[in-house]
Amino acid sequence: MPKREHQDSIARIGHLPALPRAYVPRERLWDRLDDATESAVTQLVGPGGSGKTLGIAGWLRRTGRAADTTWVTADAGWHAERLLTQLARRTGGAPALVVVDDAHRLPLATIQALDGLLDTRPDSFRVLLASRWDLPFSRLAPQLLGDLTLLRGDLLRLDEQESGALVAAHARTDSAEVARAVAERTQGWCAAVVLTARAVGAAPDPLEVAGRYAEIGPSVADRVATEVFATLRPRERHLLLCVASEPVVTPTLAAHLSHDAGAGAVLADLEATGLLVTRVASHDRDADTTCGDRYTIHPLLAEVVRRRISSGGEDVARASATVQRAVRLDVGRGATEDALHRLEAVGEYAVAAALVADEGPSLLLRGHGGPVRDFALAHPSAIEVNPGSWFAVALERWFAGDVTAAAQWLDRVLREPQPDAERTVVVHACARVMRSRLGLEPMGPAVAHGQRVVSDPELTAAAACVVPILLCELAVTQSWTGDLDASEENLTAAIRLSRAHDLPLLTVVALSHLAVTEYMRGRESAAEEVAGQTLALIVERDLPAPYSLARAWLARQLADMSGLPLKLGSEALRDVPATAHAADLTTRFWMRTRRSRLHLAHGSVSEAELALEVPLETPPLPAHLAVALLLERAFLASLSGDSALLGQLGEQLTELGAVAEAALVAGLRADLTGDRRAAVRHLGEASRSPATPQPAVRGLALVTQAQLVDSLGDGEQALSLLHGAVLETKVRKNAVPFLGWSRHGTPVPELLQRLGDTHPDPWLLEVDADISSLSGIATYFGPTTARPREREQQAPGAIRPTLSPRERDVLYELARGSTYADIAANLFVSENTVKTHVSSLYAKLAVNRRSAALATARSMRLL
Repeated sequence: MPKREHQDSIARIGHLPALPRAYVPRERLWDRLDDATESAVTQLVGPGGSGKTLGIAGWLRRTGRAADTTWVTADAGWHAERLLTQLARRTGGAPALVVVDDAHRLPLATIQALDGLLDTRPDSFRVLLASRWDLPFSRLAPQLLGDLTLLRGDLLRLDEQESGALVAAHARTDSAEVARAVAERTQGWCAAVVLTARAVGAAPDPLEVAGRYAEIGPSVADRVATEVFATLRPRERHLLLCVASEPVVTPTLAAHLSHDAGAGAVLADLEATGLLVTRVASHDRDADTTCGDRYTIHPLLAEVVRRRISSGGEDVARASATVQRAVRLDVGRGATEDALHRLEAVGEYAVAAALVADEGPSLLLRGHGGPVRDFALAHPSAIEVNPGSWFAVALERWFAGDVTAAAQWLDRVLREPQPDAERTVVVHACARVMRSRLGLEPMGPAVAHGQRVVSDPELTAAAACVVPILLCELAVTQSWTGDLDASEENLTAAIRLSRAHDLPLLTVVALSHLAVTEYMRGRESAAEEVAGQTLALIVERDLPAPYSLARAWLARQLADMSGLPLKLGSEALRDVPATAHAADLTTRFWMRTRRSRLHLAHGSVSEAELALEVPLETPPLPAHLAVALLLERAFLASLSGDSALLGQLGEQLTELGAVAEAALVAGLRADLTGDRRAAVRHLGEASRSPATPQPAVRGLALVTQAQLVDSLGDGEQALSLLHGAVLETKVRKNAVPFLGWSRHGTPVPELLQRLGDTHPDPWLLEVDADISSLSGIATYFGPTTARPREREQQAPGAIRPTLSPRERDVLYELARGSTYADIAANLFVSENTVKTHVSSLYAKLAVNRRSAALATARSMRLL
């Protein structure tokens, strides 16, 4: 939730609105409320200013129920669980009454939860909902059963006596003719009675003005816009012009915006009318924090003020200057989240556009992109005539994921003249780097130019708020092109600057990219730590950062899966729904890789292979990512026993100049064909040659070589190689090399136990404990993975049959090599029942023997 909404939605529970001095009892309403609130749900529906809030407050005080009633001022923060918790309160064994004011602001999910509770447990709660319109309850059955009561219409209209009393209090005249004229014009609408009475009372001849109101056609709101507002003292008018757009006003805020130290007393005086200003709950029972006096301006009066500001004048100009002064003070101390809203409220659109130009990036990076977006949509002409604001608008679209609109604005930034030459250089450099990832200009020149710009102290000093953005965008691009050292350096600098300038949104963006970069550099432990910092900061600051959240989860999961990729049930194996930013090419690549690894971790080599075949709408992969993809495919080809594909992948790696990676693939292929000595030779070359940090090529080559060397009879050399692998992987905490990739070598758990006897190491013991029951990853996946020949024999367009749960159990047992007697014992059925299920299986798979059934099941991914 944005900060402004969060501040407004501080739980307002337990404090009834104060009654004004001129309060008229609403006897008819109170009598109906006495009866209606015996129902589970009571709706009091009426327009703004019809007296719902004060009518209910007066009734609670008159009946003595105020102390036992929970008063809730609704907003978007009242989710279902929170409101239902209040409804569960009981008094003397009976459900306590909960009053929800402004119930039309409740989320739809909360209304639906209430509707469900009304249907299932109407005796368990009592709630009175004051709303401006009907709420979407299923009304027919509850109304027939007496569980829901709807109050509206004439019940909220002031009768002649009530209207006369209110007119007398506000117009300061006992004239029956004045009261009659006002009542005829306002038709019993409480707010209109008060406003009209105040306008009449301020006139030299109240009767003449009241008669004129009775004759004219325009609405009361139109009339009070010029007459009632004029009856206020200049000090009151100035205050309202300055604060009427604020959803909640405190005396401190009022004094700040109006530059009037006595603004609190003015608010209290206006609040006494019961209409112009209303005091709201001042204590948050949930948070146990004191908020002080808090007021809201009635919507009708806020509209009056808006019209007054639109019409202009000396008092409006004075209020505008005062608000601008307050905004400048706020901006100077870094409190910019409400600045645009306040300037817009006093009609200073050009000043607001200038603020977008100067402070727009800072607003965005503090998580306040909403005001920038709303202002740009509401006042496009003000943005259009201020080219300096275009980059901020482009950034807002960029962070929102609308790269099409962002690219259009960035193109204008580059093509059309911009103010402030030095800052423009930095902005242009940032725009070029961002556009390059969209394929709109070459990456190399854009990155080189951006790097020169951030290295120039004079330029960086002139554009302090843009430099961290440029550093971050440079780093993101460099992680794609493969310059990981420069990427890490720029991200570290961006994080330092964003923290110094209090730009939390940019901090989490840079941290999440740094987590992915650390993973790509082969630092899984560091990646997991940085990802954890990112997630914690997002939660702590309540930041709207969906892409950073997804990126941090990606880095954490990739790092975790490198540790224990076959331990199902781990949080790392959750399939977290996430979307990468369209211009975040590196994250999109690794998200596809994560999908493949999740399929593998859940037991399906074929699904993992299919995930890697999904095309990415990106430029051609740079060398380091192309190598990572080829290796990922090679590992899966090794598990599926596809020697031909391993040969093709090895050739492609050789063409890319990836010597170590090509040697690793050649070693896996030689092991697959049973040529252990050739495999040892290739794996030795892989362990000695420089390799990409990700995946762990050297560690995997050393462990696989150790397996084969030991099987050839050189146990001492095997343990030496395994010890090297332990040292290679212990800092990274990468256990993948120890999963046992050799089909013809000694099982890794056996080697680890022998090494532990002579070279005990905490990391070795941890790995040994986790894989002790795994003879090898190839053995683990072998029974359920289709061989290339089995895939070729699969008829095109074959439909995968639907197996019953018991048939699937029997199929798994057949894959384990169990006899009919074993299956019967394991499933607690008779052998005849097993034979029946096997016969059904053969029929569905169109086979006549066990081997054919298993081959077909593997090719159809039934195993």
